[in-house]
Amino acid sequence: MAFSTGVLEPDAAHARFDGMLARSAELPFAKQPVVERLTGLLIGYAGVDWFDFEGRRRLEFGYRLVPEARGRGYATEASRAVLAKAVGELLAIIDPRNQPSQNVVRKLGFVPWRRAVVDGAVRNLYRRCIDAAGVVPPT
Repeated sequence: MAFSTGVLEPDAAHARFDGMLARSAELPFAKQPVVERLTGLLIGYAGVDWFDFEGRRRLEFGYRLVPEARGRGYATEASRAVLAKAVGELLAIIDPRNQPSQNVVRKLGFVPWRRAVVDGAVRNLYRRCIDAAGVVPPT
């Protein structure tokens, strides 16, 4: 988690995963575990969660992978599977130094939207909108 707040302590990690499970009951494209097929190991997650941004409740898309799994196409593959069920506006929030993640979200159909301060740091925000019929509405 080189571009985030760091690794969570076990209790905080369990609480985070409990929240992901609760969210998946609400949204079929909520954060889901990413399991490496060859080994059966849990290597990360991909999907959405709610967050507040500029006074609005929005959906933030993201993923995390263990360092050993990065650069192997897993983020793109897992994200495509989750996003196949996604509708509405999704935002991806990426540290400007994280070029690999910016490349991934572009492959997934996100477009640069703006720069903004999120949780006290300047971030690049990417946006993806898909309506229920699978159409990208005009912005």
